[in-house]
Amino acid sequence: MKKLDEILLKIEKHSAKILLLVMIVMVFASGVARFIGHPINWAVDFSTFLFGWAAFFAVDIAWRENKMMSVDIFVKRLSERKQKIIRLINYFIILAFSFYLIVWGFYLSYKTRYRTFVGMPNFSYTWVTLSVPVGGVLLFRSTILKILAEFRNKKEAQ
Repeated sequence: MKKLDEILLKIEKHSAKILLLVMIVMVFASGVARFIGHPINWAVDFSTFLFGWAAFFAVDIAWRENKMMSVDIFVKRLSERKQKIIRLINYFIILAFSFYLIVWGFYLSYKTRYRTFVGMPNFSYTWVTLSVPVGGVLLFRSTILKILAEFRNKKEAQ
């Protein structure tokens, strides 16, 4: 299972990097093309698609690697037991939010199945909105792993 986690994280990292790079190139190329009088009408729409997926991959990467910003000045002053309780409460709040993203993200994806981009008439907006539930699933999975690690640490400390 650990090997699968490492492979999934590598795929997420490489995907996020590639998506961000392509998005930057597309926006820059669109700006240059517009400046010289030949705008690329679909570049901004395509960049929106890329940004949606890159953002959700990046959130899961940062969450898995504990690189999310946090304000813990008050929590650090509490006992280790209370810190763990607060961490678990936070994890369950994040689980609830992830579940919300999954449920409503799939609903939104279904509702937007006929909507298309202005610059790309044959490209459904559902491909963008699918990043929400997929990102929610990734975040949910990472949070479950964090909760399991908290309980494993408890058993090891006893």
